[in-house]
Amino acid sequence: MARSGLSLLVAAALMIGAGNGWSAPSGTLRFGTNQQVDDWETLTKANGTYTSLVYEGLVELAPDGVKIVPKLATQWTESPTKLEFTLRTGVTFHDGTPFDAAAVVKNLERIRDTPSQWRYIMAAVDKITAVDATQVQITLKQPAPNLLPNLARRGAYMISPQALDSGKWKTAPVGTGPWKYEVKDSIRGLRTVVSFYEAYYAPQAVGPRRIEVTHIVDADSLYNALRTGQVDIVWTNPSLATRAEADGLKTTWFPSVLWHLQMMDTVKVFNSQKLRQAICYATNPQDFLDGALGGHGKIHTHRLRAGQPGYSADIKGYPFDLAKAKQLMAELGNPKVEFTLATFDTQRTIAELFRSQMAQIGIEVKIDQMTFGQFFSTFRSGKYPAAILTDSADTGPYDYYLYHFAPTGAGNPLRTPFPPIDDAVRAALAATDPATQDAAWRTMIKVIDEQALDCGFFDYTAYWAYNPKKVGNIVSTIGDVAVFRYADARVISR
Repeated sequence: MARSGLSLLVAAALMIGAGNGWSAPSGTLRFGTNQQVDDWETLTKANGTYTSLVYEGLVELAPDGVKIVPKLATQWTESPTKLEFTLRTGVTFHDGTPFDAAAVVKNLERIRDTPSQWRYIMAAVDKITAVDATQVQITLKQPAPNLLPNLARRGAYMISPQALDSGKWKTAPVGTGPWKYEVKDSIRGLRTVVSFYEAYYAPQAVGPRRIEVTHIVDADSLYNALRTGQVDIVWTNPSLATRAEADGLKTTWFPSVLWHLQMMDTVKVFNSQKLRQAICYATNPQDFLDGALGGHGKIHTHRLRAGQPGYSADIKGYPFDLAKAKQLMAELGNPKVEFTLATFDTQRTIAELFRSQMAQIGIEVKIDQMTFGQFFSTFRSGKYPAAILTDSADTGPYDYYLYHFAPTGAGNPLRTPFPPIDDAVRAALAATDPATQDAAWRTMIKVIDEQALDCGFFDYTAYWAYNPKKVGNIVSTIGDVAVFRYADARVISR
């Protein structure tokens, strides 16, 4: 399969500032967040709140969270055995080190050789070669349709080779991004400051000249900091977003991740297709959107988003239908079913709503509530048969399979085999043309849907509140949590 980044996209990216009313970076953007930075190691971060300030990757995601567009690479070609990049010229790291193919090889080899959440994306890589200063070739041991989408995410940021060699990158980050880290102005644990890198290759694509990120623990304190003018924009929740609008501030929301009911024990607890279908019909994601997420968001029929391989508008999923759910339970003889749902503190409303939904068809759900840290370390241990959360990044059908249905998948703790799904994946990986591959992925999604192995898909909505007299043009990338597109933001006054 071949895919190229078109020169037209590159030109558009370099001219992005023209349509937004600024020709050079200006002003200071002050951002309040509940996220905290402990160090600058890109491979251990749960989001790009801080790392996206100073680092860039070869490619990145468009705001729709699906389309892959050029960044440090201007174009690429992709096949089942090879991925090749043409690099942008005239780019330097913040320490003056040239960005070239050797730097890319060093960074990709580090990702491949360092134990982390990102190492798996390089599992299919055989060799990484600098063909010349502007050409990098990745040779594959096997097809890897998830490699490029994952390289578009924060795990594949490029770090200065000099910083990597010195071992200082964790405390003194050095990337190619629009801003460089200002250690003298930053206060560890409280405020992180970056300023525009004067040698940046696309200054007209950058809004703020300086960004100050302040760590504030809770939502109420964040909102008060915005209301009193200490910061210009903050992460917030639905109830405070409503208050912000009433106070004359502005808010925006976006789908940060796609959540759904994960039935991880299809061997004992959810061992009947008809039972799973009843549960799916009785699950009403609209209740979750209305009760916990401010009424914003979209209900989806399956795991993939429009534009991704394997997406099918023909999959209708399991729209809320209580009568149908009760009918299926009656056909089963109304069995006594009970299970424990693992959940965490800020998800309590969704968990309680789900418990009420299941009670309507005679299923008893017990809730085991814990902190998010406890939840994240135990919900896939095999102890809990179900959870409501995202399962993997929005990187397409292969990562979805690897997480939830592969024998070694983290979301398949009982190592349950799914032969029809395995067959569809093998067909997709063996395909030599995009149409055949896409058809195989659609087959996988169809099997999952027919067997009701996953359902209840909905957007988990995130909110920003901001002062429109100070900042504007707040754009987020779907699926990229806890951060907005800093370069697109515009500082109105400072």
